[in-house]
Amino acid sequence: MTAALGERMRELMERHGINQSQLAARAGTTQPSIPKYLSGEREPVSGTLANIATALHTTSEYLLGLPESSIKTPYGTIKAYCARHGGDLSDEGTRDLIMTLLAARGKEGDHRLQD
Repeated sequence: MTAALGERMRELMERHGINQSQLAARAGTTQPSIPKYLSGEREPVSGTLANIATALHTTSEYLLGLPESSIKTPYGTIKAYCARHGGDLSDEGTRDLIMTLLAARGKEGDHRLQD
């Protein structure tokens, strides 16, 4: 599992133009830990893994090579999209996403938004 983690982290770091120091800072971990995760020498604890996933616009499941949760609600779809592409959104895309979220909120109620 750690080999897949390192490969996926490296690919996403390249895609988003993030170096090891930047990833460490965004994920709230130390820079010396990042090469250990990339090489498969160590696997991050769950909180650090979640932070790395967020910094790389993805999910922990994707980084670990696990099947990703299927999300059946509009909010869940938006949440997954933001995880993967949040850093790539233009101003117009952000506005469209907010409008979609507000429309979903009206249809599903506040309790479904805290998934």
